[in-house]
Amino acid sequence: MLFHMSDTLSPKLINLTLRDGQQSTLDAADWIFEPRDFAKVIAASAKAGFKGAEIAGGQSFQIAISRGYNPFTILGAVSHALTESSGLQKFELQMLFRGANALGFRHYDKDLLEITLKEFIKNGITKIRFFDALNDIDNLKLPDSIKAANGVVLEGAFCFTHYADSPDRYTDEYFCNYTKELIAAGYNAIGIKDMSGQLTAERVSTLVPALLSILKPAGIPLTLHCHSTNTENSSAAIARAIELGVQTIETVEGVLSGGSSHHTLATVAPQLIKDQASYDLLTKKTNQLWGARPDRKDAEIPQDLKEQLCAAGVPGGAMPFVIRDLQQQETTVRAKYLSSNKSPDGNIDLDSFSSIVDLFIAELKRVCKDAALPLLVTPTADICCKQAIANLAIGANPYSDSLADRYLNRGGQPNPDPRYAKLILGYYGELKSYDGEGGVNRPSPDVVQFFESNNTLQLKAIDHHPSETAGGDDLREAQQCAWQLIQKLGAKALSYASFDQLTILYALKPASAIQSDDPIEKAVHSYIERADNAKIDGRGRTFPGYKTLMQPILTQLSAMFALQPNLCPKDIPSFTVEKFGRNFCSQLFDIYIDLPIWGSVNSLNNHLSKLLSSSHISAKLLEAVRHVSESLVLLDARPSRQEKVILAQALDRFGKITIGDLLNSLALINGFVNDVAKYATNPKAYAGRSISFNDLAQLTKQSGSNHALDPWEAGIRQSLTGKHLRLEADFQRRAENWKG
Repeated sequence: MLFHMSDTLSPKLINLTLRDGQQSTLDAADWIFEPRDFAKVIAASAKAGFKGAEIAGGQSFQIAISRGYNPFTILGAVSHALTESSGLQKFELQMLFRGANALGFRHYDKDLLEITLKEFIKNGITKIRFFDALNDIDNLKLPDSIKAANGVVLEGAFCFTHYADSPDRYTDEYFCNYTKELIAAGYNAIGIKDMSGQLTAERVSTLVPALLSILKPAGIPLTLHCHSTNTENSSAAIARAIELGVQTIETVEGVLSGGSSHHTLATVAPQLIKDQASYDLLTKKTNQLWGARPDRKDAEIPQDLKEQLCAAGVPGGAMPFVIRDLQQQETTVRAKYLSSNKSPDGNIDLDSFSSIVDLFIAELKRVCKDAALPLLVTPTADICCKQAIANLAIGANPYSDSLADRYLNRGGQPNPDPRYAKLILGYYGELKSYDGEGGVNRPSPDVVQFFESNNTLQLKAIDHHPSETAGGDDLREAQQCAWQLIQKLGAKALSYASFDQLTILYALKPASAIQSDDPIEKAVHSYIERADNAKIDGRGRTFPGYKTLMQPILTQLSAMFALQPNLCPKDIPSFTVEKFGRNFCSQLFDIYIDLPIWGSVNSLNNHLSKLLSSSHISAKLLEAVRHVSESLVLLDARPSRQEKVILAQALDRFGKITIGDLLNSLALINGFVNDVAKYATNPKAYAGRSISFNDLAQLTKQSGSNHALDPWEAGIRQSLTGKHLRLEADFQRRAENWKG
């Protein structure tokens, strides 16, 4: 895919607030995930001149699960709402993907990576930013099916860093050669990912022109992703990149901007604001959603400490836990320093926490050197920072030059984080030098030998690249877990996610504090609790499983109404299921098939068959029983057999059903179940005739028919009309909130 390269100095604008803005500033409990809120930010962003927004990937995937949300549902609802909204069909939806680590923190099997990417694309992602924490091209190999995906931007981003003590390590030549490798691997866009505020205007002045000399002839765009952790450096770097012609810049707007997050557009490039009123509205909308003073985790870090850590290359996202862990270990770290054989440094004031941070930075440098100078980004920043703190707090003598003194405790037991041992021993990939000769920067042999002998998992250095490992059982095991959950929870599980989505969620699931806990089952239960709000007026239902079927519908509608405030709530019952898109139609069909009411229908049919087989029932009862039996068939949209062609045909028919008819048909079926159980052999209470989907419109207030109704039909009409009016009123109330 080639992109038209503009000669103007007006880059495309991408809003990162919904993903990186939240990840950089908020605890998991404070994130918002409602599609209607995402849609509101996107609508305001589009009006303010932004061409896209990052809404998925990174840590948002696992945080969403832990909060009882399905990341694919959020994306699907927002994406479909955009396709239904005039002028927004081309708005870009972006996500972050960690290459071979996908959305977790280990290497996953290639078939799992492929279906994960396909599911995101299927649900509306139009740009995927891939990166690897080691800048290892072998961790960023694209499946052929993804390379061939139509209309999807595949951006290979390199992680930028700079070691002041080793300036020859991460040079412009290194980044340019890596960029060439990314292009050769099939990426059609390139990004600079400065996660820890290391870029300066001076470095941009050499790096960006060098990159553009490679990219422009190939029609490949360049994006700058630069955190604002170092306010002065980052703002100057972005301004300089714009001057030099970078094609895309990314910002965070409103109360989640600045600090460890990203600059606002008004801060770094106010000249790019074309409509001040619309931009102000975007800021206002953002502040409304998160509040004027959100509880930001990065705000707890004093500026002087932030500058210390930033200068050491610690990314903003890692700073809160670094400060927290150092504060918890402050007394121990101080005592170890005082008891060490190290000559006291007269410049160190151990009563100052800033000095404890200095000790941490010094040890972090040694930890990074032992690991062959990795880039500090998720997850390597977490790994190296925690190992440095462990050395200071647990190491026998962290100020010794001995590996054993630093990485073993006084009892001679290893204290390395198992992940750090894996980093040393090659389990995450390689730190390639991109020197044209296949060079790799590895830990020294004595470091490798030490960690082979001293790690709790008894690991040995691997003799092959982790991406070359033969296909494992990630996919099969996850499918088995998904299947078992559906068997256990039925339509409730399918209301939360489709089988394919449940498979991916299980494969990439968050770590659980308790080994026996199932985080996906826990997410489903949290979702179902929230789905109680889907009941009519928050409390009513017209058939068993009503909220299970209605919650996904309301999720879709909320995003649609947020983007299309002119939609009329009274029209919702006449929306066909296929109006919500093929993907959603398929998921709703699966939920419908698994609703608990069908168990009652099977039981009812068994009981009716006993009446039909009797030679002693009245003709009237026999006729009424046949009407009920026929109605149960005519109002049942499930496939007659589980065959692929028949399933596809049934799905097509299901898509043509209106929301009103779908709900009324199930309410009517539930009525048959209850009436037959209640009135036993009284034919007058059963059915005056058989009823099909085609009759439902005539039996509600939607019908203009004036033909005379018998008492039974009149009763049915009164019941269905009442339900229809309650449903209309419920949609009206909800729409006011959706439009917000």
